[in-house]
Amino acid sequence: MVQYYLRTFRPKFLGWLTRLVYRGKNVHFGKNFRCDAIPKILIDKNAQLHVADHVELRRSIEIRVHQRSKIVIGSKVRIDRGVRILATNTAQITLHEGVRVGLYTVFNGGDDITVGARSLISGFVYLQTSMHGFKDKSVAVQKQGYTHAPVQLEEDTWLGAHVVVLPGVTLAKGVVVGSNAVVTKPAAAYTILGGVPAKMLNERN
Repeated sequence: MVQYYLRTFRPKFLGWLTRLVYRGKNVHFGKNFRCDAIPKILIDKNAQLHVADHVELRRSIEIRVHQRSKIVIGSKVRIDRGVRILATNTAQITLHEGVRVGLYTVFNGGDDITVGARSLISGFVYLQTSMHGFKDKSVAVQKQGYTHAPVQLEEDTWLGAHVVVLPGVTLAKGVVVGSNAVVTKPAAAYTILGGVPAKMLNERN
């Protein structure tokens, strides 16, 4: 009885409560939405959040959708605890069907982030689309503004724990990135990357 409550009834009830708390024209939740705790959602009036069917969120999730940005969470996506998803400017963050996101991962979406279907993102990963200006030593870094470039992970990619993906990177279908790597350049399909900066180590058979 306790297991049924924790695994079935409580997540469904909290999913229903989340719909009630965040109902609005710019927020949509699909059927069978479940969560372990009501997520923290901050959304501007011109932004959009779309959550498809059969999505499951763990506790301590933060979703921020600012300015004219959009976040789309596809069907059967599971997001572990402590994950932060931020979209701003006119960026769109899209997690396609069946994506799995590990605990305390961060999506920093000043520009578009796309994660292909059935991809795996391990814990403590950082997907970064924005970089501070820093070259002018006469001006504080905080005042030099940002540059932006999209990040794209095609389907069936796997990022190990503590991976960082920097702006402008596209990882083609089936790429695997080893733990603690920093990815600064695009990678071809089915390659295996590792290191700082990340380099091709092998290919998947």
